[in-house]
Amino acid sequence: MNAVLEMKDINKSYYGNQVLRNVTISVEEGEILGLVGENGAGKSTLMNVLFGMPVIYSTGGFEGEIFFKGQRVNIDSPVKAMELGIGMVHQEFMLLPGFSITENIKINREITKPNILSKITTKKLETLDMEAMRKDARRALDTIGMTTIDEMLPVAGLPVAYK
Repeated sequence: MNAVLEMKDINKSYYGNQVLRNVTISVEEGEILGLVGENGAGKSTLMNVLFGMPVIYSTGGFEGEIFFKGQRVNIDSPVKAMELGIGMVHQEFMLLPGFSITENIKINREITKPNILSKITTKKLETLDMEAMRKDARRALDTIGMTTIDEMLPVAGLPVAYK
């Protein structure tokens, strides 16, 4: 078995209250894992550990190890998680209502293209490649069966189930 992701002996306490105790999970390539439990069972806390959420580190960190593709990793920020290809869909609606579905899907992973200014100064001034971003968003929506929704719709006003 070659696990893509392993979390071994994860422990987390908040101010003396242990919320995770020796949690170990392993996910194989292509496997879909459902994490279920009652409110307060630690599901969100475990995912916050995996995604490097600041709340984990501002409250004392955690114990245990995370392995990604066989290598021990230190995911101490969401940026590091995303660099590994690990994403997180939050329980709360952390969407930007004034942005399109595409912009919300691609936030912090935007695709850019050169423009006149960026060619003579810096890549940081490139233009968003909305067509490439739209295609990525369309593929993501199609993958989860949302084939009838327009990826360029604004998030504001979408039904809760779509959000």
